[in-house]
Amino acid sequence: MLHEKAVKKVEKALGVKVELIGNTRYGCTYEGYVLSWLVSRQWKVENDKINEDGPLEAHNWHIRRIDDHSDSMTDYFAGSFFDNVTQLINYVKPPAPKFELGALVKGKDNKRANRQGYANRVGVVTRAGRYMGIQWAGEEKAHWSSYPQNDFVLA
Repeated sequence: MLHEKAVKKVEKALGVKVELIGNTRYGCTYEGYVLSWLVSRQWKVENDKINEDGPLEAHNWHIRRIDDHSDSMTDYFAGSFFDNVTQLINYVKPPAPKFELGALVKGKDNKRANRQGYANRVGVVTRAGRYMGIQWAGEEKAHWSSYPQNDFVLA
């Protein structure tokens, strides 16, 4: 991903200013976390010659707590790495749940829902989030299972 696009995306999503942290590492702090990534030039091959004057490319997405630091003497590496900037942003600021508490939902008729037994069943959302809790219609006890929100639609 281009560095300029990554900076715009982080600043828009989190409302913080991205700064240069090291020689080639950019990042920001957000609610107790340090988000950072490496920046390098894209190489272009023109007339069998390598030209390093391409645009800046962002990669090596990393996150750690502010009070957590790597220690080379004990082989401890603080934080986690991610594949893209969206995963980095969603780690510190998860997206809003698809369904609110108390919403009436119905299981989709897909492979996972059929295998798990909740396809075409109706229930009420008791725990909202990426994985949600559901009180099924006609059952007395609530199960403590988590169901992926992508397998449901509003009833």
